[in-house]
Amino acid sequence: MTIEPIGYIVLVLGALSLLNGARFAIVTLCLLTLFGAAAALKAPSLGGGSIQPSHLLVLFFVATALLRRVETQAALASITYPSPGFWFAVYIVFSAVSAFFLPRIFAGATLVYSSARDASGTMSTVASPLAPGSSNFTQAVYLLGDLACFAVISGLARLGHARLIARSLIVTAMACLGLALLDIGAFMTGQAELLDFIRNANYTMHTAETIGGFKRIVGSFPEASSYGSAALVFFTFTLLLWLERFPSRLTGLATVSVGATIILCTSTTAYIAGLLVLGLVVVLSLKRLPSGRATAPYAAFLVVTLFMVPCVIVALILIPDTWNSITDLTNITFADKLGSQSGEERTAWNTLALVSFVETATFGAGLGTVRASSFIAALLSNVGLSGTGLFAVFLYSLLTAAGRNKSDSREDRVIGVAAVSASIAQIASATISASSTDLGLLFSITAGLATGSLDRPYILPRRASRSLARPYPLEASAPRLKTPMVSAR
Repeated sequence: MTIEPIGYIVLVLGALSLLNGARFAIVTLCLLTLFGAAAALKAPSLGGGSIQPSHLLVLFFVATALLRRVETQAALASITYPSPGFWFAVYIVFSAVSAFFLPRIFAGATLVYSSARDASGTMSTVASPLAPGSSNFTQAVYLLGDLACFAVISGLARLGHARLIARSLIVTAMACLGLALLDIGAFMTGQAELLDFIRNANYTMHTAETIGGFKRIVGSFPEASSYGSAALVFFTFTLLLWLERFPSRLTGLATVSVGATIILCTSTTAYIAGLLVLGLVVVLSLKRLPSGRATAPYAAFLVVTLFMVPCVIVALILIPDTWNSITDLTNITFADKLGSQSGEERTAWNTLALVSFVETATFGAGLGTVRASSFIAALLSNVGLSGTGLFAVFLYSLLTAAGRNKSDSREDRVIGVAAVSASIAQIASATISASSTDLGLLFSITAGLATGSLDRPYILPRRASRSLARPYPLEASAPRLKTPMVSAR
């Protein structure tokens, strides 16, 4: 295993997280989720796999909580029955167990597309008989890391850190915008190699592609679809916070600016998932109007989406050159996508994945065995009907948590609803183009934040509450000044 230059930076940040506690660790982890094309560590023993900076920092993030008894207890309480965390934990443990047993039980029973690396470390997808591989272990480790991140984030939210986590995600949204602008600037000036130090993972990089004359924005991710999926999470989260008047001046700016980069990234995944998210927010806004709970931003959002956008589209139709450019871009990103080589390959992956689901008697081939191009197909083919059912129960529990809303704080409720919406956006994007069942650490952060914000605050044990109430040693040792008696005469 080799440490990359960015890996040393992550190790320093991890050490600072252990010293400074949860506040520093939360902000650092959120920011590192942006570096999807970077490798902090490279493991030749695992087929040349790359460990991203955020996954390396998760070890320190969890250790930070384990070193503090109250945070550890809150994290464990967040995955107890009947909270959404319980079902998330059951789903992940089931998936990890399937990674060991199912590939051996059904070895050779079906053909699967699996991710393999050649001698140079380049990733390629080949069809081969079902058999155990290194990806079974790595995917199980990633999912267990997701669970640990979910539990710690949920526990910290129940301890009163929900606002800090929300503000960290807002700052991360602005950082996502900054990296997108840096990507565009480096491409236009011919200095794209300056970003190679954060594009050092053993992935196929699509950082210089253009469609219809438009630069496909990738930011710090390996391709436009990865950037669009991540940007959609931040757009959804900040949009809901802005609609609910969350006390931050950056929510409106982040929503508009990140939303603009989603339009310019020319990602089919981001476009389709974004339309779904906007449709859900429009329905939510319309439901709030008759009840009188809608704020002024809700009304402004409905005016923009239902009136101004259609007017702009009509105006563009009257400009033939502009409209032709837009229709050409639309045809490339939507109509011609399925007929392209990439579209045909992804269709073949999903088809064979569903065949594997049937040929393994709906049990699945085991976590990390089958590569697909849809989260649903990946679930069915890897963890089978049982694993898919467990994830569905978790999702249902997460969605209904917003309706139950056990928290007494309006701010926590707002943060929780925004986090649930961001989690839905990630699932929508994954359903269109995800190759595995791992939704990533960003999903664990938003889902954990939603679970912790919408649940009851964690009640500190009696010993912990007493220790927190004790004064600092310096304050305790300070002498008390006697107030002189004043005569009544």
